Amino acid sequence: MNPNSISKDIFGLAVESYYKRQDQTPIIVHAEDFYDDKIPVEYLFRTYEEMPEIEQKAIQLSTGTTLDVGCCAGSHSLELKKRGLDVLPIDISKKCIGICKERGLPEAMQTDFFILKDKTFDTILLLMNGIGIAQTIKNLPVFFNQIKTLLKPDGQVLLDSSDLIFLHENEIMDDSKYYGEITYSTSYKNKTSRPFPWLYLDFELLKDLSEKEGFTCELIYSDDHYGFLAKLKLN
Repeated sequence: MNPNSISKDIFGLAVESYYKRQDQTPIIVHAEDFYDDKIPVEYLFRTYEEMPEIEQKAIQLSTGTTLDVGCCAGSHSLELKKRGLDVLPIDISKKCIGICKERGLPEAMQTDFFILKDKTFDTILLLMNGIGIAQTIKNLPVFFNQIKTLLKPDGQVLLDSSDLIFLHENEIMDDSKYYGEITYSTSYKNKTSRPFPWLYLDFELLKDLSEKEGFTCELIYSDDHYGFLAKLKLN
């Protein structure tokens, strides 16, 4: 989860409170038709050793000038910087970017991925289901077009997502809507965001749609919980 498209800066409030006051109040995630879930705010400050294998592999594969999309508290960027990479962490959350700078990422920038321009990167990193910023299947062409403007000719996109089919194993599927299109809201203490769309993709659909937009799509890793890491490159 990522603060993109969320009002009231729920993630920023939680990140700032934890970093400055050690407040461990969790972020609550609300989704239509599912039980509420909790994100422990300390998880957003995890070290490389505490990251899931999907994220570790993405960091290992990152090379050159790297764009960390939806950087949140900056955990991935800090590890990339430690490894000597030139990294640009971006997030739309003003508070998250402020904490990134305090943690040692002065280059962190408050901006929306979709309006970033005049820069190109060897690696574009979209972790914690970063492709969710596309919001819907219909919006994926806009997402892919923006990738094309930011990616160097031999650059790579590393992204993870999850196939949510396991949530519907005993249900009759609604063919009018892709099951990975979810509407969420988030809350922290007494503040709640507006509902916002978020997208999860299964690998085969990602491969099919990205190839239609001129990319190659390679499965790098899959875990035991329907999650995967993929690498995209321009043809």
